[in-house]
This record gives sequence, structure tokens and C-alpha cells, in this order.
Amino acid sequence: MSKKKDKKDIRWVRNTVAFTKLFVLGIILIGIPLILILFYRDTLLSTDFWSQLPDRLARHSLISFLVLIVLQAIQIIICILPGQPIQLASSYMYGVIGGYCISIIGAIIGCLITYRLAHFLGVDAMHIIFGEEKVQNYMKKLNSGKALTIVFLIYLVPGIPKDLMSYIAGISNIELKPFLLVSTLGRSPGILGSLLIGYFWARKNYIGIGIVAVIMLLLFGWCVRNRERIVEKIEEYED
Repeated sequence: MSKKKDKKDIRWVRNTVAFTKLFVLGIILIGIPLILILFYRDTLLSTDFWSQLPDRLARHSLISFLVLIVLQAIQIIICILPGQPIQLASSYMYGVIGGYCISIIGAIIGCLITYRLAHFLGVDAMHIIFGEEKVQNYMKKLNSGKALTIVFLIYLVPGIPKDLMSYIAGISNIELKPFLLVSTLGRSPGILGSLLIGYFWARKNYIGIGIVAVIMLLLFGWCVRNRERIVEKIEEYED
């Protein structure tokens, strides 16, 4: 009876700590938008501001470069947001090399933040946010002997869920630097595909857009069609 009570008390303490951390994080995430709304409401709601924003960014290339990096990082942090529009805009404005630098720097910053954030919040908080079963499934992969190979394949192959990977990495045994390196290498081909479309779009090269789009769609379709086999192959590395 005493052991059961002790386990229950420990569980209660862990959940309380997790909820407290999430509460503090929630205040920060809600507080920043509230400050913007309270003090910059007229500017943010102004149609002139938004209509003139592209021209302003074009005139201030350094600012627009930094803005795109921040947007790419936010896309990693808020993992339900698509990254392709940001990558298209990056290569449209700065070419493939400049766009790649923006995308990779933003992705590394985003992964770094999510990794550290998850490490701070802890396993229990991740269970609360994403669900225990899903978290444990990712944890099994990242705590295996071939974790880096698994990370590379998950980021490389389109159609495989990878949104939570950088969060779960923060509570797993995988080290930050190897994770950042391998995930960056894995996501690079997909990023380059989006960047090429943006680059060709800026130059009105619709044939180039069509070729890249067809190749990407064929690869995506093949991966979706063979998703179960690919996932099974990845799961073999867990053992």
C-alpha cells in the first residue's frame, strides 16, 4: 500500500512540475502576442502596412534576410506550419544559395530551440502535449543504437511524420550536435527542391518549375505508396 502511495505521490509531483512549466511557457507565448496587439494594434491591422511590407523588405535586404530566417525557425517550432512557402520566398529573393543559407540557418535555430525547450519541459510535459504513446514511439527510435541513421532517413524520406522529432530528441539520449548535423543533411534535398522552384519562378522559367515539380511529385508519390515498407525498414534499425 505504501509503495503504491509513493508512486502516486511521485506521479503527482511530476505532473505538477510539468503543468507548471507549461503554464509559464503559455504565459510567455500568450504574453508576446498580447503586447503586440496592445501597443502595435493599429500598425498590425493597417492594410497599408501589409501591402507595403514586400517593398520595404526588398529595400532592406538584410532585414528581409533575417525575417525569413526567423520565419523558418518559427515553422520548425510550430511544427504544423508548412515550410515550403518560406523556402520559395527565400530563393525567389536570394537565389538557391542564399535561400539554402536562410532555410538551413532557420532550421538549425528552430531545432535548437525545440530541443532545448523539450529538455527543459521534460518527458511528462511532452506526454501531456503530444500523447504518451506517440512520444514513446519516437523515443524508442532515438534511443536505439542506430538513432542517427533513423533520424537521417526520417528527415530524408517525404511522407514520413517528422514534425515532433526535434522535440522528442530533447528528451532522448541523442546528443544535440550530431542530431543537428544529421537532420540538416536529411532535410537538405527536400529544401533544395523547393528552392529550385522559387528560383525558377523568379526568372519565369516555367519549364524548370514543371520539371522540378514533376520529379518531387513522383518521389513523394513513390514514398507514400511504399510508406509501410519504408517505415518497416526504419523500424529494423531500432533493434
